[in-house]
Amino acid sequence: MLGSTVYTLLLALFCNLIVNNAWSREIEVQLTYQVQWGDLDIAKAEAEWVFKEGTYTMSGASQTLGIVKKIRDFRGASKLSGNIIEDAFQPVKLQITSVSGEQKKQAETTWNPINGAIKTKRHPKIDKEKVFPLRQKLITSSIDPFSAMLNTLRTIQKIGRCEGTYRIYDGLRTAILSFHDMGVQHLIKDRPSAFGGSTIKCGVVSKPTGGHQIKNRWRKKNKEKDNVVGFISELESGLFIPVRIEVATPIGKIISRLHMPSLIVTER
Repeated sequence: MLGSTVYTLLLALFCNLIVNNAWSREIEVQLTYQVQWGDLDIAKAEAEWVFKEGTYTMSGASQTLGIVKKIRDFRGASKLSGNIIEDAFQPVKLQITSVSGEQKKQAETTWNPINGAIKTKRHPKIDKEKVFPLRQKLITSSIDPFSAMLNTLRTIQKIGRCEGTYRIYDGLRTAILSFHDMGVQHLIKDRPSAFGGSTIKCGVVSKPTGGHQIKNRWRKKNKEKDNVVGFISELESGLFIPVRIEVATPIGKIISRLHMPSLIVTER
C-alpha cells in the first residue's frame, strides 16, 4: 500500500503550478518536492514546466528513498505536452514510465487535437487477471491527471476557490478526480526549506474506474475528501503552486513539501 500511495503522490506532484497568462510569454519553472513520513525522507520528485505561446510541456522524475526504497524500489518518469485552448489545458501527448523492482511499465497516450481521438501504446500489455478492465467509454473525452490539476489551479486563480471534477486517464488507469475547497489556512514553516504563509486548502478525491489492482486490501470503498489535501499559495504574482500535499494512510500521514531553495522561475 505504501508503494502505491507514494506513486499516487509523486504523480500528483508533477502537475503543480499555474502562471497567469503564461502562454503569452515563455516561462520555465523548476520544482523539487521532498516527501516524508514523520521525519523519514521516503521519496523525492522533480519537475520542469515550460509555458509559451499557447502550449505547455512538462518533464519529471521521481524515486523512493530510504526505508521505502528498501521495501519497494520505485522510479518514475513522465513527459507531457499540450495546448492551451480557450483558457483550458488540453493534453496532446503523455508518456509515463515506472520501474518497481524488476518490473517496468511504459505507456504513451496521444490526444488528437482535431477529432479528440485517444490512442495508447503500452508495454507490457495490461494483465486482465490482476487489474480491473479499462472501458473505452471512460477513456473517451478524458484528459490526463496533470492537465486536470492545471485546470483546477486555473480555477483557483480565477475565483479563489478549489473546485472541479474530471475524467482522467494516464494510459494505464482511468479515474474520476474531484477537487473540493476547504478554505484558507496559514501554514507554519515546519522545516527550514519549507514554505510558511497563507494558502488555499484543497481536498482531493480520486475514484478509480479502471486499470487499478483487483486485490488491494488497503483501498477504502468510500474515500473522504480530506484523505489527500493540497495547500496552494501564490508565490509570485500569478504563480500558484502547491507548497504542501498531505496523504492520510493507515500507517500515518505522508507529507510532501516544496523545497523552496530549489524553486527556480525563469521568464524570457
